[in-house]
Amino acid sequence: MAKIIAWLILIFVVLLALRMINLRNARTRRKGAEAARVVAEPMVRCSRCGVYLPRTEARRLGDAYACAAGGCAGKT
Repeated sequence: MAKIIAWLILIFVVLLALRMINLRNARTRRKGAEAARVVAEPMVRCSRCGVYLPRTEARRLGDAYACAAGGCAGKT
């Protein structure tokens, strides 16, 4: 009878440990998924070279956009 109780306790401890490991892994996956969510930024096309870039990195030229510093903005 003692062996049966010992085995039941051992099985319970192993299942509890597996559940704790699974919960920890689920939390890390959830944190990774939240970090991976990035708000999409509108893309615009450079009127000079045709490259698409985020609107915040572009320079407005009237109705069009051009590459900002380091791009084709200085070229004609």
